[in-house]
Amino acid sequence: MSESAQESRPVPRAGSVRRPRGGRSGEGASRNARGADVVVLGAGMAGVTAARALSRGGARVIVLEASHRIGGRIHTRRDFADVPVEAGAEFIHGLGAATWTDVRSAGLRVQPVAYRYSWANLGGRTSWLPVQLARPETWRSFDILWALRHWRAGDVSAAEFIRAKGYRGAAGQLARLALTGHLPGDAESVGIRGLVADGVLNLENGLNSRVVDGYDLLPRHVATGLDIRFGRRVAAVAWGPDEVEVATEAGERFTARAVVNSLPHGVLASGTVSFDPLLPPSKVMAISQIKTGPVAKVLLSFDRRFWPSRMAQLICGTGPATLYWAPSFGIGGPPVLIAYATGTRARDLSEAGPDKAPEIVLDDLERLYPHAHPRRLVRDVRFEDWLTDPNACGGYTYLPPGAVGARADLAASDTGALLWAGSATSWRPVADTVEAAYLSGLRAAREATRILTEGPPRSS
Repeated sequence: MSESAQESRPVPRAGSVRRPRGGRSGEGASRNARGADVVVLGAGMAGVTAARALSRGGARVIVLEASHRIGGRIHTRRDFADVPVEAGAEFIHGLGAATWTDVRSAGLRVQPVAYRYSWANLGGRTSWLPVQLARPETWRSFDILWALRHWRAGDVSAAEFIRAKGYRGAAGQLARLALTGHLPGDAESVGIRGLVADGVLNLENGLNSRVVDGYDLLPRHVATGLDIRFGRRVAAVAWGPDEVEVATEAGERFTARAVVNSLPHGVLASGTVSFDPLLPPSKVMAISQIKTGPVAKVLLSFDRRFWPSRMAQLICGTGPATLYWAPSFGIGGPPVLIAYATGTRARDLSEAGPDKAPEIVLDDLERLYPHAHPRRLVRDVRFEDWLTDPNACGGYTYLPPGAVGARADLAASDTGALLWAGSATSWRPVADTVEAAYLSGLRAAREATRILTEGPPRSS
């Protein structure tokens, strides 16, 4: 599938960003030959979804993307194995995800991945998850979902909750995996109220699906026909009630009646994009409260499979990887594993670097499968570090104690014609998923449409 996006010709370098003038709605676009009704920042899932919805409504839309590809943190590697391998987002979560309509319209093949095909290592032997759960030392953690729903002692960290409930040993490992395995924060920094508000625990239930043809085909399908300008890294945004001007690092200016900002939270928190005037205190606080944490993957291909043929994932209570995924599970294909690390584990791999991180993971596989000698079978490795990617500055977001409500503050349309999208601005049904990004793009498109059709909101 080709990317139907256009590269614009360069323009002479401009000076610093001007603050928008308070003229009538639409004047900016007519003053600037490169103007549009709406400029969207970022060609990830949120950005292309917003841009498509606005374009279908008749708006002129330009999408500015810092990299040279579509998808953001959906990133499929097609040069590693004979099948697509996901370096970023991996799954469609649940049977009712809003993205299914586009998955089907794009004709993408999917592979259901059920939790009953999970293996685990909580110390000792690697075995089928139900066998691990049959050990008496794990039983103490079985009430964790009930305990969370009935917790009345305030918004504490996951670590404090685990200590208060007395989860220790293998039960403690399971509890930490349940509360933080999907998040890029450690148990000391993740807040349990945020876990519940973000719907993260819903990921423990239901059926996930992997896009066999490669997840990147979904945002590329959504982006068909859009005007996407690659290599445009945003440096500054000057916003007002009826016009927004965006300046890139190369000095290009784009003026529009509305701007949808779908830049990742990690980029916003890094301070590399300036805003004039300064964002409202509630927005600044929201960006500060929400945390983007490290996520890393090591892709590994082998001469042959040494893990169980029916294993979809291997859950690790300790070690450098949180999970190992087998992307060819159930459909044949080359013997490939993906080591997925979050939080402290991912940060340790990031600090180890691209040469040492795969060696650390191979050492771990020798521990998990001591009789298979994985090192003798490895064919190729690749390290994917989202923390050091300047277009992401981390993997996913989480809420520390006291941060519930920050996502709504970040999403709020309280900055005139500057609107907000991205997976960090949506928390239903599950925050910071591809579906969350998709839904946030639709919301921002509705807000931009109101500005285009009804004019900017006037203060009373």
